[in-house]
Amino acid sequence: MIEIDGSYGEGGGQIVRTATSLSAYTGKPVRIRNIRANRSKPGLRPQHVKGVEALADLCDAESSGVEVGKSSLVFRPGKIKHRDMEIDIGTAGSVTLLLQSLMPPLVRCIKELDITVKGGTDVKWSPPADYLKYVLLPILRDHGFVAYLDVEKRGFYPKGGGKVVLHLKEMDLKEFDLVGRGDTEKVCGISYASNHLQGARVAHRQAKAARKVLREKLGLESDIKTEYCESMSPGSGIQLWLKTTNSVIGGNALGERGTPSEKVGRKAAEDLINDPKGAVDKYAGDQLIPFLGLVGGKIEISKRTEHSKTNQAIVEKFLDVSFETDGYTIKSHKE
Repeated sequence: MIEIDGSYGEGGGQIVRTATSLSAYTGKPVRIRNIRANRSKPGLRPQHVKGVEALADLCDAESSGVEVGKSSLVFRPGKIKHRDMEIDIGTAGSVTLLLQSLMPPLVRCIKELDITVKGGTDVKWSPPADYLKYVLLPILRDHGFVAYLDVEKRGFYPKGGGKVVLHLKEMDLKEFDLVGRGDTEKVCGISYASNHLQGARVAHRQAKAARKVLREKLGLESDIKTEYCESMSPGSGIQLWLKTTNSVIGGNALGERGTPSEKVGRKAAEDLINDPKGAVDKYAGDQLIPFLGLVGGKIEISKRTEHSKTNQAIVEKFLDVSFETDGYTIKSHKE
């Protein structure tokens, strides 16, 4: 059994997600102790419990300690089942973080299937659903993980109620060679808000502010669409993506009560602009590590984060690989 210290590195829920995900992929049982030990509310939170339960359902695992507040769990995976799944987080817990857990073992899928997840699509401390749709998945599709995301309903904090469907197609992963961005092709985006905020033209104001920053600082015109939607809680956000010949770079921001819409739009544009290096942005640099471990190769990141370092350490415990960092490039080698 693989032993994991949940307080290692950045010590957050990402350790639980990556460890149980790779346990499901490899079939190796894992025990995780000291889960989120240094957080203000240590132990498993509801969203972590739902993620582990979803993985257990995917691979017919036996588990113990998977309860809110528990600081230790054991996960014994079985055989991955190739079937459609429907998961309801039941809160505004992040649908994208849950999908992050499921995606590495889904590499083993031998048929097309759909994963439906209900919860928070646009919530703090997690990638917005549109980041997954327009940035991460296009990068993965270029490397053989062929999947598409439909955002059927948005879910904001505190009630959630959003819904996404991940459509998995054929799987034929190939080694990463993501170094150098290449030439800029276009900048696109989507600025969205709940119908509660349509009268204040929140989505339009976010988009206008982002366009202004991109024009002034990059000299680029951008195609940013606006959208108003039904949702259980009011909320807004904006996702931008810069398409290059080699990759996709993302930048985003969420609206908050008391924050002017113009500031939200500027923040998203600056998030995109302030990622000047690397073939992938700092968010993808974290999220691609398990896939880099699975197939090998190299990726050039814009920033080496604590999440990235922690993910590398967890991946090395499950797979016969080691990571080497050369400047902004992370390389994966088979042991």
